[in-house]
Amino acid sequence: MTTKLDFRAVALTLFFAGLASYVLCIVGDLLLDWTMYQVWAPLLPGFTWPLTPAGFVVGLIWLVLYSLYGAAIIVWPYNLFLQRGST
Repeated sequence: MTTKLDFRAVALTLFFAGLASYVLCIVGDLLLDWTMYQVWAPLLPGFTWPLTPAGFVVGLIWLVLYSLYGAAIIVWPYNLFLQRGST
């Protein structure tokens, strides 16, 4: 039997994976002189370097939005195709 995906669980999983990467990259930039901020800046409009509290929060907001979007384009079609296949 195949189980439907839970939107909330997928969105939270994507968010925490993105959050771990985001924080790891920022810590690496601050402590190890990495240049990962160059990757985040175009992906997260409003994220600024050098890091500011406002820029960090804007990055978190974008991570939430990307997580919701990613969950939507994965979960809803999957559950729709799952439902159509079982009838």
